[in-house]
Amino acid sequence: MFFGSSLLRVEARSLFIHDLYILKILINRNLQMDKLIKIIKKLMIQFAFLLFSSVTLHAQDLTKIFASGKAAFAQGKYHVAEKFFGQVLGKDSDNYKVLRAQADTKIKLKKFQEAEDLLNRILAMPESKGRNIMVFLKGKTEGRKAELVDENVMAIDESGAVDDDISQFVKDDAIGPVPHFRVFIMNTGKMELLSKSRYRIKYQGIPTATRELVTALKATVQKMAISTNQEKPKEEMIVIKEGCFEMGSDSGNSDERPIHKVCLSSFKIGKYEIKQKFFQSVMGFNPSQFPGAEFPVDSVSWEDARDYCKKQGYRLPTEAEWEFAARGGAKTKYYWGEAVTGKEGNFCDSKCDLNSRDGSKTDGFKNTSPVGSFPPNAFGLFDMAGNVSEWVFDWMPINENYYLMSPEKNPRGPRSELNACSGVDCVGSFSITQKVNRGGSWNKKALEMRSSNRMNSHFQLQSDGTGFRCAANTD
Repeated sequence: MFFGSSLLRVEARSLFIHDLYILKILINRNLQMDKLIKIIKKLMIQFAFLLFSSVTLHAQDLTKIFASGKAAFAQGKYHVAEKFFGQVLGKDSDNYKVLRAQADTKIKLKKFQEAEDLLNRILAMPESKGRNIMVFLKGKTEGRKAELVDENVMAIDESGAVDDDISQFVKDDAIGPVPHFRVFIMNTGKMELLSKSRYRIKYQGIPTATRELVTALKATVQKMAISTNQEKPKEEMIVIKEGCFEMGSDSGNSDERPIHKVCLSSFKIGKYEIKQKFFQSVMGFNPSQFPGAEFPVDSVSWEDARDYCKKQGYRLPTEAEWEFAARGGAKTKYYWGEAVTGKEGNFCDSKCDLNSRDGSKTDGFKNTSPVGSFPPNAFGLFDMAGNVSEWVFDWMPINENYYLMSPEKNPRGPRSELNACSGVDCVGSFSITQKVNRGGSWNKKALEMRSSNRMNSHFQLQSDGTGFRCAANTD
């Protein structure tokens, strides 16, 4: 019935516009007065219908329309549900329940961007403290502040009236239980039972649990959108010419000492951290906690990083290659200088929720940032400091004096016989479970973005602060 009347309104509106056009032509020509009179009468009837139908639509019970949408969704009629929910949102645009229902419908229709936009509208709402609502007598615009105690109480309607509105809830032979809201009215301090047939409620903000669910759903939608993007990786590689540098730091942590000379053959390394859209297209999944096609893949294990690079004909950079590339020829603490302002890289700044945050600086991002959001180093490499730390090829040595024994020419880390190790074959001592990762990350202090800083994690660990880039030989 609803869509039938809607289609009639559309048709009537079209005829109305058409006849207005004809009327204009006839008036301009000053001809056929009898036709003019007929068209004017016809226009009056059409206008009356449009006026009546619009009023009728306004008077429609949005609850009924919403219920029809949910019924259509349950039956798999997603296009129909989409129209019903759209009608409700046209009259009640900030109803988070309807927004969520429409988002679910858009997901089924694979309209992921539209779904994400709807979810963002929910997340933009303030968080409700308790279950704060406004109570409106149907047809009235002025409401009362209240707290919702129970959303569905079956109670006897005490009005004694059985009108068209309430008749849908009662039996033909007697007035029985009807749905009520149980609410606490703020200005009276009293509890009231309000019949759903006569009252409507409007939530003031969204409950905390709803925000959490919507946030999780948004992440899922973003991953779905990425999965539909089968864009093949276009790895941009920067050639790093052979050369020597001073690796490590005498002022950093003990495992960064001593400064020692390292000479490397020329190699290629990725201009950017690996994006989620490329990881998804190659590996068939996306482990990231902060979804986004242009964001770096995070929560990726060392093994999956290695496998991705291998599938692309590349490899992970060695630790020495990574530091040489990160420094960009600089001998300073960071590749841009000795201090961090917040404009150079993504670290745990004032917006970060972790205890490691630096409340005096901001980089503009709460978590990860889109790849390439900050200036490159002198070699043209982006995000070599911050955003996500990056897996490298090397195992972490047990001996803190490893740098004293490290080869000068093309070092590849300790215990090279373990480089083919994987899975359960690698379970054992510290040195065969820990891989090195470099560069600091969004969840680390700014100081950890130093070019010489070394970190390590279990090779199967999936941390939301760890990603990678690939490298390759030049020959």
